[in-house]
Amino acid sequence: MGKEAKPDPDTERSRKVRQKRIGDQLRRLYDDVTSEPVPDEFLSLLEQADNSSKQK
Repeated sequence: MGKEAKPDPDTERSRKVRQKRIGDQLRRLYDDVTSEPVPDEFLSLLEQADNSSKQK
């Protein structure tokens, strides 16, 4: 069994910075989307689906 090389501290730090930046950007995008109103057409489709499942 070979020895596993320890990650370079600079490389590890750089990876963590990139991950944090991506996470921050995804949170910002997700927050923007969740604050948008639901379109009336989509609400209508959901209501139709609820009604058809109740009839079965």
